[in-house]
Amino acid sequence: MATDLQITRIKFIDKSADVEKIETARLQSALQKMGDSVLHRAELFAPVLTGALRGNGDVKVGNLNVVIGFGGLEVPYARRRHYENNKHPQTKRYLERAGYAVGREGITRYL
Repeated sequence: MATDLQITRIKFIDKSADVEKIETARLQSALQKMGDSVLHRAELFAPVLTGALRGNGDVKVGNLNVVIGFGGLEVPYARRRHYENNKHPQTKRYLERAGYAVGREGITRYL
């Protein structure tokens, strides 16, 4: 009595490194877009006298992190204007408020 056996073979190929690479790139792109959005809003919220502060912001994207900042030699008063502004108190914490506004929208908007 002979039986016909069918043998099915399955070969598993590990593609997790490729998936990780693709998803990391997507997250980096989303962080860049999110950082740009925070910077744009912070520029709108920032106080204006000469325009130097608004024109001085930058976005730096690292390994799954983003840093948005204002300041440098051109505008050494950036930090002070962020924390205090007696003449225009509504402009205080301009960078922080921009970050919260974009954060409320969520990262899925930028993916």
